[in-house]
Amino acid sequence: MMTEEVMVSCQIPQDWKRQIEQIAAQRKKQSAQIIYEAIAQYLGEDIQTVDNRLLALEKEMPTLQKEVTQLNTTVKNLQEKLQAAASIITISYPPSVNLPQNVQKSQPTDYNDDDFPDDEPDEILYGFLEPEDR
Repeated sequence: MMTEEVMVSCQIPQDWKRQIEQIAAQRKKQSAQIIYEAIAQYLGEDIQTVDNRLLALEKEMPTLQKEVTQLNTTVKNLQEKLQAAASIITISYPPSVNLPQNVQKSQPTDYNDDDFPDDEPDEILYGFLEPEDR
């Protein structure tokens, strides 16, 4: 909810004004912004200034870097395991199947008619019987 802002003024010692201007110059801000932040802090208001957000990000950065490093290590380990598994497994595919380049095709096995893998269910069930008993 946006509240209406009003102008306030007060007299302060010249020394305070110089100090506020020095702080403003160090932080590359307007003096009014420094005064605004000081009043907010005094009142216990949580204003998200650029300095506060930057400080929060700086605190969070080492944790994020650690997590990214751990994720990179995990991904590398999984890639190595996948490559090891892929080098062990060979699968026969018909020549018409387009596979990714990193998948190795093996040559189809020669099957005789009795051992063809696409046998009909009845051929599987009755294939062991003599022809006259089928």
